[in-house]
Amino acid sequence: MPSSGQLDDAHAAAIERAYDLIGLAQGQKVDAEIGAAEAEGAARGWTDVRLLLKWARTMAARESGSDNSAYLQAMHDLAESTGETSLLALALATAAARRGKLERALDVTESTATPLVRAVALLDEESGPVIHRAAALIEVGVAAQDRGFWELAVEYYDRAERYLDGADDPRLAATVRLQRRVLSYNRAEVVLDWASAQAMIGGWDSAALNAAGALPCGYDAIDGDWPASWEMEHRAHLHLLTALAGMRPSDFARRREEASTGVSRAAVVALGEAIGAARTADTAGAARLAMDLADRLGWATPQGTRLLCMSIAARQPGTPAAVAAYADELALLRWNARLDQATGLRDAIDVERQRRDHEQLRRQVLVDELTGLANRRGYRAYLNARLNPGAASEEPREYAVMMVDVDHFKRVNDRFGHDVGDLVLARISQVLSAQVRPVDLAARLGGDEFVVVLAGVGPDHPEKRAQEIIDTVREQAWDEVAPGLTVSISIGVHRGGVQELPTLLTDADRNLYHAKNTGRGRIAATRR
Repeated sequence: MPSSGQLDDAHAAAIERAYDLIGLAQGQKVDAEIGAAEAEGAARGWTDVRLLLKWARTMAARESGSDNSAYLQAMHDLAESTGETSLLALALATAAARRGKLERALDVTESTATPLVRAVALLDEESGPVIHRAAALIEVGVAAQDRGFWELAVEYYDRAERYLDGADDPRLAATVRLQRRVLSYNRAEVVLDWASAQAMIGGWDSAALNAAGALPCGYDAIDGDWPASWEMEHRAHLHLLTALAGMRPSDFARRREEASTGVSRAAVVALGEAIGAARTADTAGAARLAMDLADRLGWATPQGTRLLCMSIAARQPGTPAAVAAYADELALLRWNARLDQATGLRDAIDVERQRRDHEQLRRQVLVDELTGLANRRGYRAYLNARLNPGAASEEPREYAVMMVDVDHFKRVNDRFGHDVGDLVLARISQVLSAQVRPVDLAARLGGDEFVVVLAGVGPDHPEKRAQEIIDTVREQAWDEVAPGLTVSISIGVHRGGVQELPTLLTDADRNLYHAKNTGRGRIAATRR
């Protein structure tokens, strides 16, 4: 996956368009536009663009209330094919946000938070274009916000903001502005939810501090490019944050009404007044203002804010004290349960990070740093796994081992330098990797010596595969690596049963010696 600085102009423009469609899909019918962009992305091999467009389709499906599971799976599959951690984290976090809306897990063996845990751990790696990484950080925040893990949501929104500060590609400037707008909206919404929950358990001072901290950046972010519905909802959030902060009311009530936004200005203003009255212990006045208000707010009010409104309304004069006490107890139980769940999530993230660190350490031990192939330890681990008595009964019984050596490699280093020599080894490694299946192995034993193990092979297959490797290496554009450079390899092949695997390398090495002594650039093969 290229960085933003390595993108060509057409690819950058396609990414900008994809992010634009993601925004438009949340309220507009853009199926045809998404389809046209998908066709171009497929034709040009832009996997990241195709993934983003699947994301746009999940947004459209969510708006229409239709099933988006196929699009989520497609996002995951495309992300896996790129090997880019930020895109995989984006796919996982999107799945976590959607699954968090379900009443129960799709699979009883896996928590709905599992994709979120994996996404958080993946984002510890600093990789990928800025806007893709920022998108993944934002979506982690969304998934955390939906579960009431407000602290984690704010943490990841802040990380995304800092990451966008490093965006310097003018071709992607519109997407950066869009992401900053999303961050401002989401941050105000999550803090409103959080501060409302604090107020419900009697923590009005904490709620005021929390709310006040979100106000300056919330107002500063508004510009003329905000969609009318976004701006109205954002101002509604800020108006209620102002009330929770105990500050002077905003001008929200005096702004021009936008009928298409779905926000009931009168209901928001009334709730702000009810919150203000509740802050000053005017319980009766607050209850009168909040009565039947929760169902009239008219937009996706944060759950904590809606519950706060209902809690205030429930304290009208004449309500039995036991009812109010019961409501307070439920609010506190909900708050404590949230804290326990948040702690559990943090613990799960720590475990996932340890698991990834262990995998990375194991990879460093078993994988050759220069070529990405298995190293000698990895080769030994492969053999041990095949010789394990507990291996599955369908384990292949016949194997072929190829010993591969670069012809006159010392001359390459002497004439062109070791940097070119390393490039030669890396390119040959790519050829070998393309010739092996998951059940096979390609490894670098050291220097210019490689080994390929083929599992479950027929009589003529190893020699045919070896010749394909020799021809592919010879036909590489070596002159592009260094003018005048030519490269060939020799291969020794030996076949045998699974129990002979430990000695097949020695026999293949003997055949390699024969191939090099009879002209190089050729195969020598035998079967035990």
